[in-house]
Amino acid sequence: MIDVLVSSSANTTPTRPTRKNTNMAQVTTSICNVKNITSSTLIYQMSNDWQGAIGAGGLGYYPKEIKSRVTDTFQHVGNQNGSQGAVVYRITISPNENYDVMVAWFNQPNSPNKAYTLVDQAGSFTTDRWAAIFNALINSESNSSSTLGAYTSKVEIGDGNFPTVSATISAA
Repeated sequence: MIDVLVSSSANTTPTRPTRKNTNMAQVTTSICNVKNITSSTLIYQMSNDWQGAIGAGGLGYYPKEIKSRVTDTFQHVGNQNGSQGAVVYRITISPNENYDVMVAWFNQPNSPNKAYTLVDQAGSFTTDRWAAIFNALINSESNSSSTLGAYTSKVEIGDGNFPTVSATISAA
């Protein structure tokens, strides 16, 4: 935060300087849409916040389930370093066939926005993988795709401090 002294010398009456509060930190927010065009319900598994946190109000939670042929939305509110996070959903085809889909975003003030996704075996996204995932995220572009078995995930992020992150999970 920077305090700026403001005074006026345009009129002949002396004025007392006043303080104007100018906050230089840019806040970022990512609006995330996850579209499920599979025949299965996506089930929330876990999330990770590198910077920022899930938002408040009606968009202030990661959807626990995303039904087939439905798009659900959540808001990730950044801090002074941006909105940087990831969420993992599970696709269950049968008791012996499951996949996890990870969607990640990097929205940092004054930097290009980036997105990354990965489809992997169920249970493979553990906390010890977050550092490698973050490294892949910061080295990615504004869009990413991944396919494993019968499923594909595609994600893209818009420009600016308040971008939309759009992820589509589909049959390959």
